[in-house]
Amino acid sequence: MEYTLKLTYLSGNGEAFYSIDGSPGGIHTSRHIVCNLAGGNREKRRTLLILVEAVGIRKDENKQLYKYKLYGDIDEYAYYFLDIDIGTPEQRISLILDTGSSSLSFPCAGCKDCGIHMENPFNLNNSRTSSILYCNKDECPFKLKCVKGKCAYLQSYCEGSQISGFYFSDVVSIPSHNNGIISFRKLMGCHMHEESLFLHQQATGVLGLSLTKPNGVPTFIDLLFKNALHVPKMFSICISEFGGELIVGGYDKTYISRKDSAAGAIGKDDGNGSHSGSHSDNDEERRNLAREAERIVWESVTRKYYYYVKIRGLDFYGTNLLSANKNIEMLVDSGSTFTHIPEDIYNRLNFFLDILCIQDMNNAFDINKRLKMTNESFNYPLLHFDDFKGSLKNIIAKENICVKIVDGVQCWKYLDGLPTIYITISDNYKLVWKPYSYLYKKETFWCKGIEKQVNNKPILGLTFFKNKQIIFDLKNSKIGFVESNCPSFPTNTRPRTYNEYNKKENMFLKISFFNLYSLWIVFALTLLLSLVFYIKRLFYMDYNLLLCDGKASSEMRVPVESR
Repeated sequence: MEYTLKLTYLSGNGEAFYSIDGSPGGIHTSRHIVCNLAGGNREKRRTLLILVEAVGIRKDENKQLYKYKLYGDIDEYAYYFLDIDIGTPEQRISLILDTGSSSLSFPCAGCKDCGIHMENPFNLNNSRTSSILYCNKDECPFKLKCVKGKCAYLQSYCEGSQISGFYFSDVVSIPSHNNGIISFRKLMGCHMHEESLFLHQQATGVLGLSLTKPNGVPTFIDLLFKNALHVPKMFSICISEFGGELIVGGYDKTYISRKDSAAGAIGKDDGNGSHSGSHSDNDEERRNLAREAERIVWESVTRKYYYYVKIRGLDFYGTNLLSANKNIEMLVDSGSTFTHIPEDIYNRLNFFLDILCIQDMNNAFDINKRLKMTNESFNYPLLHFDDFKGSLKNIIAKENICVKIVDGVQCWKYLDGLPTIYITISDNYKLVWKPYSYLYKKETFWCKGIEKQVNNKPILGLTFFKNKQIIFDLKNSKIGFVESNCPSFPTNTRPRTYNEYNKKENMFLKISFFNLYSLWIVFALTLLLSLVFYIKRLFYMDYNLLLCDGKASSEMRVPVESR
């Protein structure tokens, strides 16, 4: 049996792992023990009394998995986020989970151009392990720019958001809800300026999970596995309608749906043991888990540092909406709310969804017109037209009324009658994209979560992630997809923390951050208007006095003239 000893030094220099011999049994506990740490010869050996978490590494899937609760949803938040601890002592920070970027950053105390978020800005002065990355003779490591003596960054995003600030290093601790804590030191960004969505989002910062580029700042995910050598180099994301899980070290086979996890040719596990395997004594259980693993569809990553996969087809009622012999690279991005597809494909898909969107169930003329449509009347005929007609009849029979919201987005009352979309990847393996995934819950309706791509960048966003385990196998540069029953963690179940933003306590802070200039403008305008009215009043007073004098003179003259 091997134990992994997790030693966290008071100096905050991170976390070291040491292996010692142990007895079998697979214990998982915390205790005070005495360790002899060799420092060369016997004279240099030191005996220290330390608090050690001894994790017995059994051949048990759950003991290699570190699970982290995700909160959020697509409608209210438009993202999913997790909580991590920064600094010594820890300050909790809520971070958007983003597989499409690499930065770990959040607002710091003193930022006058930052929004009001779930937690107060991170205070470097309150952490004894924080260290600002200053320039060395106007030069910075990792080819960073030097701004006012500090190594700085400027990050822009596709939708127009922008953040900028400076780098600092500190201890990052990520406490799992099932398996202890992983800690390490990391360079992070201190926002000094936020724009657009970052300014108004509730989550405090962003956690990028992409890989480290050459000569780039080491990313969170690379440092995590570098400092947790006992954890398989794999992570997965499993989100439901409300909340979900980030799983480090593999994926959870027990979440995999028993039915319809893949269609067409079934993707198979790569069989090289890269995922966290379970070696149960029960043969039947082992066979069941093996069958679940076979439901996973694997696809190779096409780019080295980001999670792109090649899509070869988008099947709608048996018809591939992609142009003949056309492939598209799509970014698997948990930081994008919706799935973005090329405009021509979107228009074809939206045409058929519009036919299934009946806004007035009492309009017999409109309903009959839809029912009389023929396959020949379409510019892009459907291979399975009868199934499409069946879906339309089902929607009418169930009175599944549809409404349209901003930009003509269709929203249905129920999921009944709505089609399943199939995404074709390599070797004709097909991924199932069900209505409860590409539609998102908005009050009592289910709204379409597919949009036209922006800046020629197709993206598999959160509406593709939903109700799947998306497995990122970093060792083999593959991504796995499988329909799953993901756990739910509504935001109202999230634990409170001492450093969370308090509206009453921070009202002056909010005013000073956002309305200081506005208040000065209002004050100046009020002063100017007061001055104008004062001058005007003086003018009218003098004018009225002149009128009164003139009138009095006239009245005195009239009698004289009359005589």
